Amino acid sequence: MNFRIIICLLFPIAAFSQSHPLTMEQAVQLALAQNKGLQSASSNVAYYRDLARTSGEVPKTDVSLQYGQYNSYVRNDNNFSVSQSIPFPTLFGAKKALGQAQTEKAVWQKAATQNDLVFQVKQVYVQLLFLREQRALLHSQDSLFTSFSRSAGLRYKTGESRLIEKTAAEVRVQEIRNLLRQNEADEAIFMARLQALLGSATPVTIAGTAIPEANAGMQEDSQAIADNPQLQFAKQNIVIAEKQKKVISNSILPDLTVGYFNQSLIGTGLNASGTPLATGGNRFQGFQVGLALPLWLGPMKARVRAEEKQQQAAGLFYDNSVMQLRSQYRQAVQEFVKLRNSLEYYTGNALPNADQLQQQTVKSFTLGDIGYAEYFLNLEKVMAVRQGFLQTRHDIKQAELYIAYLSGHQL
Repeated sequence: MNFRIIICLLFPIAAFSQSHPLTMEQAVQLALAQNKGLQSASSNVAYYRDLARTSGEVPKTDVSLQYGQYNSYVRNDNNFSVSQSIPFPTLFGAKKALGQAQTEKAVWQKAATQNDLVFQVKQVYVQLLFLREQRALLHSQDSLFTSFSRSAGLRYKTGESRLIEKTAAEVRVQEIRNLLRQNEADEAIFMARLQALLGSATPVTIAGTAIPEANAGMQEDSQAIADNPQLQFAKQNIVIAEKQKKVISNSILPDLTVGYFNQSLIGTGLNASGTPLATGGNRFQGFQVGLALPLWLGPMKARVRAEEKQQQAAGLFYDNSVMQLRSQYRQAVQEFVKLRNSLEYYTGNALPNADQLQQQTVKSFTLGDIGYAEYFLNLEKVMAVRQGFLQTRHDIKQAELYIAYLSGHQL
């Protein structure tokens, strides 16, 4: 097995993208695998998952040594002590709940980033397909008017037509070729944009040649936007504000302190008679328990009230997001319906008539039944219909993608 095959087996997506044109689905999958923005969102999820594990964190243990003349003139008395401050136990549960809520928010943020990424990839892909179809349409126009330009040149040489006819034909041909150059530049622009979205280090190409048929599944607006990740992201801010308030409320409760000491008391009597004296080999030990109480509650209570306002603000932002998304979804559906009606007009009426008009115009001009002005006018009408049909197919597909984006069902 040669080296190239091994590389393709180990890195199938990257190898395929560099050697083959991509379908829309392959472009989406490549973007999901390589886009740096989405990878950043994934790292953010991992960060909050790890951060949630710190909810059981306690302050550092205080270990101390006291050595010297703290009991008598003896210089080598010593005291070893260990103490630990522990937050009130309910604070651990509150911090854990907050960490889980923050992780959930990061998950929804990643989902929103993915939804937006897929939408952008498909949007750019459809735009590239539109440019390819537009180029084919322009080439057909170029062929038609180039033929007319040659014919007009011959007619002018033989004195059968005026200079204006020849000049008009040449101007139209140059206009079409300028549009072709713009089309090529636009394709390069959108190819670069697609490459950036896919996170590819090398240029990419697409496999499609025609805009796919649009077929949007439409629902009642409140049901349609229920799964929108951006909406769920906004909703999670309410939960986080609530959990944050509980963390602050539990922080007001007393901290617990426990400790242990072990020391020498050289020279101190061992019993009530006072006759035997303690030496360095005698150890005295004990435990200590304490509470750390907040003496000034005003600032802490103010923080609780601030979090209540934060929760209220998050709730209002969520309500506004729901209203905006519902409105956008309704508008998108109406736009899709409008474009679908327009598409039916083109396929059922305008295109057949345009084809017939072109045939009759070319035939009549060849026979000399019409002049160049009427010829030009009729062909411009034909081209306008075909361009309008192509633009409508592009717009309705983009409307379908936007509906899927708003509903959060891109994949």
